[in-house]
Amino acid sequence: MVELLQEDGRLSVASLARSLGVTEVTARRKLTRLLRDGIIQVVATVDPFDVGYETPVIIGLKVQRAKLDKVARRLSEIPQVRYVGASTGRVDLIIEVVVRTNQDLADFLMNELGSMDGVLDSETNLIVRIYKQSWSWAIRDD
Repeated sequence: MVELLQEDGRLSVASLARSLGVTEVTARRKLTRLLRDGIIQVVATVDPFDVGYETPVIIGLKVQRAKLDKVARRLSEIPQVRYVGASTGRVDLIIEVVVRTNQDLADFLMNELGSMDGVLDSETNLIVRIYKQSWSWAIRDD
């Protein structure tokens, strides 16, 4: 069901049921559970450049270990932050931020990140062109 919705999030329950070979009741129950449990979200996605957001960035953050969860939760509350993930390697957190202009980016870096307790350092990488943006990936059954 998830793979079908990744291809077309507008599929009706009847179409899902037909494709899966189950009843509409079974398909509706499964879909409701996936949505309720937060396993899936059905959303529209856009290329930020196509809707006037000229400054998407990926930022790597060094964070005090004891404050990692607190910083991650705080970042998750900021509307411009689209993604927050703990990572291995040179940085502790990787975030994706989408803002309209370089000035908006500067404000975010200085006012939000610059004043956030626990953030030790950051490395900002401006995305100048998107070649691929995909939200679908195969789910293995093993």
